[in-house]
Amino acid sequence: MLFSELSPFASSFSSIIVSEIGDKTFFITAILGMTYSMSLVFLGSYTAMVLMTLLSCFFGFILPQILNPTYTHIMACIMFFYFGQKLLREFLSSDHKENDDEEQEAVLEVNKVKSRLTKQSDSKSISNLEVLRAAIVLTFLAEWGDRSQITTIALATEETFVVLVGALLGHFICTSTAVLGGKMISSKIPEKYIHLCGGILFILFGLHNIKMLL
Repeated sequence: MLFSELSPFASSFSSIIVSEIGDKTFFITAILGMTYSMSLVFLGSYTAMVLMTLLSCFFGFILPQILNPTYTHIMACIMFFYFGQKLLREFLSSDHKENDDEEQEAVLEVNKVKSRLTKQSDSKSISNLEVLRAAIVLTFLAEWGDRSQITTIALATEETFVVLVGALLGHFICTSTAVLGGKMISSKIPEKYIHLCGGILFILFGLHNIKMLL
């Protein structure tokens, strides 16, 4: 019983870790944390992650209610294998510039918001509320449709609450890491190896769902 309850938790937790480290959302949070108050950036980014996770788990809970569980497992298998092979292909074709590409995209997004906030502000200083709002909006939009969201929906079709707790803990660790030292950590861990771990993990999730169908 303990293993059956722990498995969805471990699956959701580990999928968030391998999906978020080095992702654009990770860099956005890291760059905002280096520019503004770390506590405000963490609060804003993690609030966005909590909202996204709640929505994802809600979708995962609703799907089995309106669809036959067999169909939801088939859909989950397809999504897991799709993301698994995509990550493994990225691992095989990756080079040292990948993290730089993600970082450049994040820098562009943050700079757009910073220039907008500066124009809207009467003074050169930006209020705490504006920083908080920017962190929430940037993180939420960057996370929408991301593989971590799709994976959470798929996992939540089985044990919604356990998956919710695992995902929230995973996001807490990733957001904290990004705010405290994301730029340094992402440079120490090559993204290609995160892709490898994520690809293997998602393939295993897909095989697990096939086993449940048999």
